[in-house]
Amino acid sequence: MREHKRLGGVDLFRGLAIYGVIVVHVDEAVNVLPLAWSRIHTFALFAVPFFLATAFYLAISKLYTSPKNYSLSVRFFRLLIPYTVWSVFYLAFKAAKSLAAGEPSQVLSLLKDPLSLIFLGGAAYHLYFLPLLAAGTLLVKLAEVLIAKKTSLRGLLLITLTSILLYQIVLVTGNGLDSSNHTAFNSLWSALSLEGNSNPLLRCISVIFVWIVQCFPYVMIAMLLSYPPIHQRGLKMFNRSPLLWVSVFIIVNAYGSLVLPVALYELARGYTALIAAIATSNWIKEDTFLRKIGYYSFGIYLIHLCLIKIFQSVAVRLTPNYVNDVSSITLLLVSVLVLLMSWGITALLMKQKTLSKILFGF
Repeated sequence: MREHKRLGGVDLFRGLAIYGVIVVHVDEAVNVLPLAWSRIHTFALFAVPFFLATAFYLAISKLYTSPKNYSLSVRFFRLLIPYTVWSVFYLAFKAAKSLAAGEPSQVLSLLKDPLSLIFLGGAAYHLYFLPLLAAGTLLVKLAEVLIAKKTSLRGLLLITLTSILLYQIVLVTGNGLDSSNHTAFNSLWSALSLEGNSNPLLRCISVIFVWIVQCFPYVMIAMLLSYPPIHQRGLKMFNRSPLLWVSVFIIVNAYGSLVLPVALYELARGYTALIAAIATSNWIKEDTFLRKIGYYSFGIYLIHLCLIKIFQSVAVRLTPNYVNDVSSITLLLVSVLVLLMSWGITALLMKQKTLSKILFGF
């Protein structure tokens, strides 16, 4: 799996996943959704697990071959600089919308939770992914230590199972992230009769800890896939049956929730998608189009929500019944339109190297 060439299948799945993200968000303002849309929406939710699996797999795979130490500072720069810039952008965007709608009081309400805005992605709900990745990046350093100590396969399996169990416990006990108000461990604080989330420091630590718990099994599974003996055998097995692995991904993504615990289902969605992407790379020749899909996916992720909100505002003005009577086909077509527009804007911005580093980290 540790290939020096760029994997066309991974770039293709990045494109599918970024379209999935847009599909998940495009129905935000719609009050009455078509019956078929819930299945489409649920299937598209594989996107974030896939991005997490891919990010950690590629990072850890390099640890086995690169003589250089993993640089936390470089990775943090590539995540937190864009996070800061886009947080300011979305705050300004929301403020402009409020003023245009004649609701100046809403501008002040945007600043009522500065902790969330600064650390937890509160400026726009999709921005949480950047500090989530930053929290998980700390675990890549742990993986580097485990590799340096030549931890046995049995040891890695034990840590992996422990990390999955820990994540499952956090989720089923209601202590996971509450994205509506950017808090975590609500059940625990309540059971202890403590207002932990009213304390800014405890609230921030709680959310970051939950993010680390979420990323922990992703990192450990990436270590297992990158473990040299498994890597060698796995690559042969995946390359031999690409259609099988694509089928496994589709079945797991569509029906895995019926039989798998919630944590395992999330992880299975991400890693079956990644394995299917690696497996299909032998089918797909490396070309410029696919490379651009992978290269622009991060920029599309950051930009798309702004375009969705603009489109929804225009659609409601032109067709007031849009939020109450919209078909699945319409929502899919809008998603394609947003994807193409985000792609075009990202491509233009990335031509300016300095601007690209500030906005996208590269």
